[in-house]
Amino acid sequence: MLRILSIDGGGVRGIIPIIWLMHLERRTGRRTAELFDLIVGTSVGGMIALALTCPRDGGVPYGARDLRHLNFESAKAIFPRRQAMPNLAAIPPGGAMYSAHPLQQFLTEVLGDAKLSEAVLPVAVTTCDMAHTQALHFAGGGLDQSQLGDAPMALAARATGSLPRFFPAVTYTDPGGQVRELVDGGLAADDPALVAYTLGLSMPRYDEGALLVSLGTGTSGASIGLLLNAEQTKDTADLQALEQDFAMVFGGPGQLMRENLRQMLDSNYVRIQARLLPGTNHASNDAGAKNILGLVASAEKMVLDTSAEMNRLAGLLQEK
Repeated sequence: MLRILSIDGGGVRGIIPIIWLMHLERRTGRRTAELFDLIVGTSVGGMIALALTCPRDGGVPYGARDLRHLNFESAKAIFPRRQAMPNLAAIPPGGAMYSAHPLQQFLTEVLGDAKLSEAVLPVAVTTCDMAHTQALHFAGGGLDQSQLGDAPMALAARATGSLPRFFPAVTYTDPGGQVRELVDGGLAADDPALVAYTLGLSMPRYDEGALLVSLGTGTSGASIGLLLNAEQTKDTADLQALEQDFAMVFGGPGQLMRENLRQMLDSNYVRIQARLLPGTNHASNDAGAKNILGLVASAEKMVLDTSAEMNRLAGLLQEK
């Protein structure tokens, strides 16, 4: 059976799938890269996917526990606290709230100069080309190279996580000479499970069936606040009325895709998602200490709530 892992985008909320995977590794005694045949991610999920398959230290990739203990001070540098809740409407087109330097420095520290082709198993991360309005993906570790070619992992990681207006686009010339402006893959597939499943169709073990584990990064009733927060909309009834429309535009396709995957894979499609605890901010850029603690607590509750499913998966994932 082909074992596929998909990880959503979500900025600092990426700690949630990391903690869940850490517990899975503890129950199986194996690193995530030993439990799956293909890992696909978007945005922070893409960064996690690349780290879990990066051939560091003589070819041994990071485990989830390693990622859990990476320097969280980097998150504070990437998302300075004074800008934790920006008014995105005030940023001019093409502008960015944050410098890309701390993010690039962190990704280089974690991924080094490894290229996608060096990944220890098949891996892919989504991105979007704003110059040509295309949804794309980087691929490596044995997958057929996409039109983006064999890029450095650190570049692919920055491209998949460069949310417009938060970070500047990544200018990249592909092997065909096309100059691209790459931004966050979440604009096309914040939940990349269908991308992961589609890529798995061409892999050798697919004819034995597929198990798809899809990890979310937490939901809350205020999810749409990233786009229209209360401060921006409190005096504008029309914009407040649009929040429900935005929620459907951004959430509806993912809901439909997940239902389709359930119909195709039945119990072999497993969606793991956390409901953020009260007082925990859904914003992807709130790296304050209080919010990080809330995210960790939400993740630990998710682990408890899905304990039976994790035990089932631990058995299935260790089968050859």
